[in-house]
Amino acid sequence: MIPALRILHAVLGFAAIVICLSIVLLGPSWTAGFAEAQFDWLAGFAHPSTGQWPATMDSELRFYAPFWGAYGLALLAVARDLPARLRFVPPLAALFFIGGVGRAISYVVVGPPHPFFAFLMAIELILPVVFVTLWHSARSDQH
Repeated sequence: MIPALRILHAVLGFAAIVICLSIVLLGPSWTAGFAEAQFDWLAGFAHPSTGQWPATMDSELRFYAPFWGAYGLALLAVARDLPARLRFVPPLAALFFIGGVGRAISYVVVGPPHPFFAFLMAIELILPVVFVTLWHSARSDQH
């Protein structure tokens, strides 16, 4: 289970850092628009793009993006020495899950986002369960 958990942590960590850099350097509108277009192309959808985001949202997301990047660095650090850092898997999974819950609240309160962001919400609610399941197996294998 350690190799699978290591790969998942590394992939998510790398993705978080790339997304952070894109949001900070290129902006959340560009980042979201690019992701939405790629998702639509891959899924065969033709949804309208979210378009330009208001200045306040741009400011907020550029502020929060480094925290997402720091989360990615934490995931990479755990992946690098997973056997010694297994104890960090559940809290990191919980943090990711809470982000998915935030998206779910937004979905219910504000309405559905572009399908790409609904897809991200599903990942954020399912992947932590996978992390904890693999963590539990890896921990059992160590004892």
